Amino acid sequence: MGRGEVSQADREVLRALRQALAVGPGQALADWVATGLAGSADAPLPEGATAHGRPATLARALATGLTTVARDRFDAALPLDGAAVLGRRAHLAGKRTSTDRGDVRLLRAADGWWALNLARPSDLELVAALVEQEVDDTWSEVERWSGSRTSGAAVDRATMLGMPAARLDETPVPSAPWDTRSTSARVASTAFRVVNLGSLWAAPLAAHLLGRLGAEVVHVESTGRPDASRWGSPAFYAELRAGAEIRAIDLTTDGGRAALHELVVSADVVIEASRPRALEGLGVGPRQVLGDGRARTWLQITGHGPEQPHRVGFGDDAAVAGGLAIVDAEGTPDLYGDAIADPLTGLVGALAVAANHAPDRQTVVRTCLAWSAATARGAGDVTV
Repeated sequence: MGRGEVSQADREVLRALRQALAVGPGQALADWVATGLAGSADAPLPEGATAHGRPATLARALATGLTTVARDRFDAALPLDGAAVLGRRAHLAGKRTSTDRGDVRLLRAADGWWALNLARPSDLELVAALVEQEVDDTWSEVERWSGSRTSGAAVDRATMLGMPAARLDETPVPSAPWDTRSTSARVASTAFRVVNLGSLWAAPLAAHLLGRLGAEVVHVESTGRPDASRWGSPAFYAELRAGAEIRAIDLTTDGGRAALHELVVSADVVIEASRPRALEGLGVGPRQVLGDGRARTWLQITGHGPEQPHRVGFGDDAAVAGGLAIVDAEGTPDLYGDAIADPLTGLVGALAVAANHAPDRQTVVRTCLAWSAATARGAGDVTV
């Protein structure tokens, strides 16, 4: 399925977004310092390094767009520093940056670089299958295995196993960081209820920002698989759900699935970041829900876009796919920020929904972590 046509609302917002991205190198560097993820204002990047991409400048442009839409469409004030959003999780966790986490690394292959993210226990368990031998020292074995094959072959094998992985700069810069498809609705809706089915950062952030526009927000969590961000920074988890309802549902029971369906069909905005089969199996896939003809906006967030709906992607590896990296004087890349594709996509999703939501339309907005990162990459580099 290809990208949809750009709506009139999108055209206006994207025009303003492009203008806001057209800043000089000094402002781009100041934007990066404002995230709180840089070393310091005097040395925001390692000596001789270049940051490929301007995620902080994109975040500020998205926040400016959202503030404008909030004022013009929702009569709401939404003061928002987009650059600070990128560093918020690290700030609340008491960290300057999290690029030294041991669960994700950029790895050298025979023809370039790729990222592997061992974010889940299941990913660690699959390392032996990835390298096709028993593993004693995880990263040493992966690095050895990586060096004897191309980055594409490494990523293909990891992806086949369901592991989050990406080649550096594999995602082309998109014409827009989101895609919108809209049709007339048979049943109008004048409410503004957001039901978020997504976890971690991007989807909850989008829901939180829409809540600040006046939406009633409900976050859904499975009792058997709670949101993993609960065990990261409790303050960050709570901040993204402030003023919202958290509904824990046992999705293994008929009653739980019925409750989920009732909740989703009551929504004016649905946010999801699940594999299509998972939602369809629960009876709440977009085709199943949108078939009622009710006006509703459906925000679909994936790791790598609708053409790869089953491919796993998280904020760090998807950022690498989009080309975001800090490259030292010797040409060695490192991670750029804290899972930076996640908050970028949360901002993208909130802006796209706010610009396009209408009480007489059914609208599907599709975005992905890699598109957000690639959009930031297309804005240019940051150098000292």
